Amino acid sequence: MPDIKPGEQLQQQRAEVSQRVTQEGSWIRQTDQIINESSMHREVRADTETRNVVAPETTIQATDKTTVLGTSTLLAGAVQQISDGDYSVATSSNFVASVGKEANVEVGQKLIEKIGLLKQSIAGARQEIIAPVVWVGSQQINVMTLMLETLDVVKALAEQIAAHTHHNTGTPENASAIRNTAYKSDGLKQKYSPVIG
Repeated sequence: MPDIKPGEQLQQQRAEVSQRVTQEGSWIRQTDQIINESSMHREVRADTETRNVVAPETTIQATDKTTVLGTSTLLAGAVQQISDGDYSVATSSNFVASVGKEANVEVGQKLIEKIGLLKQSIAGARQEIIAPVVWVGSQQINVMTLMLETLDVVKALAEQIAAHTHHNTGTPENASAIRNTAYKSDGLKQKYSPVIG
């Protein structure tokens, strides 16, 4: 028989299965089998709670709601969150994310960002924006079209220089080379215009 101190209560089936009330009034239950509890409603109140579980599994048939008045901290070797519906994250204050290695975001359709004031993107080595069509600027003006407009100006200047004359001379001796430069601007415009929205 196990030791029982004055004021203690012990209910025991065998060494591995017992229920004890200590002198202080604490309950100690242990079993090497299963504890199965069922109720229509369950309330648990405690100042603190500590759990040490090897592999927990929880199934919630309806809605799960957790209210934390202080700070909620999750420490894990890895975290996976999967939703069949919408996934929302919101904060009334700051949002800080820190990634030690790489971050990959894959969006099936649209990704829309709305920033109230400033967006700053800093890359240590290289920054790439890759798309069939690129738009940079306001809703009305794409500043990328400046490159195409500059090519038009370069072409016009080259043609004017090739054709210009003075009262005592003809056209420049290298007029054909200057015109070839103007034609190059056509090739550049044809190359880049499909990418510029």
